Amino acid sequence: MYKKRLLGRKAKLAGAAVLLAVGGFAMWPAAAFAASPNGKTVTETDNVHGTFYEPEATNPCNGDTFNGGQGALFTGNLVNHVTSFTNSDEVWFTFTETGKVTATDDVTGVTYSGHATAWFNFNMNERNQNSEFTLTIHLSGSDGSSITAHETTVFVMNANGNVTVSFDKLSLSCG
Repeated sequence: MYKKRLLGRKAKLAGAAVLLAVGGFAMWPAAAFAASPNGKTVTETDNVHGTFYEPEATNPCNGDTFNGGQGALFTGNLVNHVTSFTNSDEVWFTFTETGKVTATDDVTGVTYSGHATAWFNFNMNERNQNSEFTLTIHLSGSDGSSITAHETTVFVMNANGNVTVSFDKLSLSCG
């Protein structure tokens, strides 16, 4: 049951990542295109450093909320990179988020700490499009327990609009 919730949550995160990517990409083209001659590439890279709560994060091993319902506390870095061409629909987008995670299980009181990395990629041109998402989490509990998760999601579509690859693979270890 909790594995299904984790899959659903990760699907929502991947979907949100796509929406953020598309939304972020849609917000800067006017200025970028206006500043670039036709046929040139436009590249933008944003770096974000900081601490925030991931409100959707719950303990995937038992479903408990973390940190009084606020979610897991994440401290790290995020890099967004977009490259496009001014006279075509070709675009490449990636983001990488990596850092330290701290979360106290609201029911058991176990405090988990460790590392998480999320990576997303989207490419599109007149011949095909694809996106990939990976998530890796390694957490150690104050009681000696551990949570290890890895997810890989891939989606590929050819120029005819046919999906040629689509999968979501999750591995979860609770110990």
